[in-house]
Amino acid sequence: MEPAIADGTWVISWRAAYRRNMPQRFHVVRLEDPRMAGHWILKRIVGLPGEEVELRGGGLFVNGSPVEDSFSYCPDTITGNHRWWPSDNEFVVLGDNRAASTDSRDFGVVKLASFRGRVRE
Repeated sequence: MEPAIADGTWVISWRAAYRRNMPQRFHVVRLEDPRMAGHWILKRIVGLPGEEVELRGGGLFVNGSPVEDSFSYCPDTITGNHRWWPSDNEFVVLGDNRAASTDSRDFGVVKLASFRGRVRE
């Protein structure tokens, strides 16, 4: 999540954040790594249920329209296109340092149930 959250930084996450409210685009969440049980990661939500989300040429597009993503670090270095269609209770998450992040490009969409809290920035 660098540069927003440096490696090794302690963070506070609000576990009850999504009991009554749905996650919103650009919230930072703490979630269990889909590839490794018991390992926690921080990612930024960029895609919501029912949307078509695309990462193309470093730019973020939702339902075909560009979305201003001021959190993306080094978007010029991103190669390849990625597209997701999250369904009910699924989200697309990306790291801010897109060139060095393991995120939905690697493990796909994530379920709301995998979120363990919203991180306070």
